[in-house]
Amino acid sequence: MGESPVCFGILLRMRVNWLARALAVTGLSAVSAVAAHQGPAALGAGRPLLFALAGAALAALGVAALLASAVSRAARAARVRRGDLLAARLDPETAPGASALVAGLLVCQAGAHAGLISAGVAAHGGTPAPVALHVLFALAAAALVVGVERLLGLAGATLAEAIATAVARLARTAPALAAHRASSPLREPRGRAHRGRAPPLAVVS
Repeated sequence: MGESPVCFGILLRMRVNWLARALAVTGLSAVSAVAAHQGPAALGAGRPLLFALAGAALAALGVAALLASAVSRAARAARVRRGDLLAARLDPETAPGASALVAGLLVCQAGAHAGLISAGVAAHGGTPAPVALHVLFALAAAALVVGVERLLGLAGATLAEAIATAVARLARTAPALAAHRASSPLREPRGRAHRGRAPPLAVVS
């Protein structure tokens, strides 16, 4: 029964991290798509500027959530080192690789470029320049997300190392404690008189 809340918490944190990744990728794609498509003219435009601002907000929210998860793991590792075993829990998850992030961001850039063209937003500097900028900004966004993922992975590795150290310390001290308890005799409480039969009285003839 006690395992259900723990499993629910782990699944919740996994979903939050993946949602944060999705927000970061979506937001960075929106910002870089507008910047690549319109360049500096996006600052004076209406809909593209709103699109970029919304993307920046999503990206900031996603990156902040991932950084908060990394800080939480580092804090739990510090608690485990201090002996707080209640913090000794890992968040098993598989982070996307750099190639998957680059591919996803390129797909998002292509979709954003096609969406802006279909919406009637003219490309800045002709067609070849925005396409090259889309690729360049996708790589830059992927580098940012990979850096945040690396921080998250390092925090998880630190937590796993702290848990392994705590388990090894318990494994060393548990047999010695059990042997000490087994070798120490049970002592009778003090202040309690021995209740037995009195010795027989000598009969003097």
